[in-house]
Amino acid sequence: MKKLKEICQGRGFLRPVKSEWELFRLDTGEGKAIVYKSGKVVFHESLKGLLIEIMEEEPGIEVGSDEAGKGEEEGALVISAVALDHNARKWLRAEGLLESKSIPPKRLDYIYRKVVERAQYISSKIITPSEFRSRWNRGNLNLLLAEWHREVIEDCLKHVKAKRIVIDSFDKRKLEEALSGLDIQVILEPRADTKYVSVAAASVVAKYLRESGGWRGRKWS
Repeated sequence: MKKLKEICQGRGFLRPVKSEWELFRLDTGEGKAIVYKSGKVVFHESLKGLLIEIMEEEPGIEVGSDEAGKGEEEGALVISAVALDHNARKWLRAEGLLESKSIPPKRLDYIYRKVVERAQYISSKIITPSEFRSRWNRGNLNLLLAEWHREVIEDCLKHVKAKRIVIDSFDKRKLEEALSGLDIQVILEPRADTKYVSVAAASVVAKYLRESGGWRGRKWS
């Protein structure tokens, strides 16, 4: 945000704010944007290139992992891992990729397809309601989730050379136990889907697969 403001100030793009919630506005002549104090940006599509120009992403492939359906009474549980390089992460953020809960239902399909288009690899595991009940009765839920996260992450690592793994942490101890032995940087953070593009992408994939009714033709029981 600081870099964007500096560039816009230097190019004469800045405009006065119109509410207490706004940090600054900009108008390039080809498009307008509003930058809010919360960190969110609303912008015309024509400004995607400018936003990609100012975004900073550490080079290399990052694998993000997240799940959808945990705690839900109906439907399957889906765990997804998505591998994205730094250019894909910037491009997807400019396309409007946010964590899945912030994406309007009518836009979920669009963002999902953009993730599929730019991902280096995607791995997902679907646990049907009957399978979930059977496995949960025999063990700790967080331990099962941690094991399933490792499963999809390992699948990604077989296909891409990643620099780090990021997981939306739900139980740090169980995740550390499940991921022990992996020779790669592991980042475990609560609400990682709001900070890391790869985790936001994984949350979108998991939610889309859960709500679409199946994956690769598989039907849920």
